[in-house]
Amino acid sequence: MNERTRTTDLLLGKMWKTKSARFNAHARLIQKRNLSTWATSILAFYIFAGSLVPLVYPHLLSAGAEQLVSILTVIISVFLIIITLLESSKNYDREAERMLQCALEISNIYNSYQALTTEKADEQRGQFTNEYSAALNKSGLNHQDIDFLQFQLRNSRELQIRAARYAADVVKYFLLWVAEYWLYVVLVVIPPLAAGLLHKQLGF
Repeated sequence: MNERTRTTDLLLGKMWKTKSARFNAHARLIQKRNLSTWATSILAFYIFAGSLVPLVYPHLLSAGAEQLVSILTVIISVFLIIITLLESSKNYDREAERMLQCALEISNIYNSYQALTTEKADEQRGQFTNEYSAALNKSGLNHQDIDFLQFQLRNSRELQIRAARYAADVVKYFLLWVAEYWLYVVLVVIPPLAAGLLHKQLGF
């Protein structure tokens, strides 16, 4: 009878945690790619709409306000180009695919090792440890803290995480989430707020 569990067998636990975190990393990178595309597209729409204001409502703008709108449109356009270049250089799709392949490979090793009896597992532990290490080295990437925290929060009961630590992990996860996605929120939210402020201050 196999009495090993992923919380008592060190190697089984390592593979469980790593494959889960890397599946989370894959999902996070795909989400970042989608949010990046969405946010930059929305910002491009804002620029287009802003450039139409002096043409559609010339009677509402003073000469100074029209010049200010034109300057802001150029500045935001350059900013959009920079953000687009930086985001495209991060290769979210390629990194997500590498994370997925690593997670799948570790999952296969994990399933094979988990199916063994305790005696067989002890005999072949070195072999599976080497296979696990090879899978990690092959990927050339590591998941981030937010990916592992997500795993911990989802499996807090099995990992026997106490309430105080769970609460601390929730706060840490939130802060990491903000650090991960703040740019996309800013790109979508700030331009309309700035436009509303200009409308109020300049009266157009």
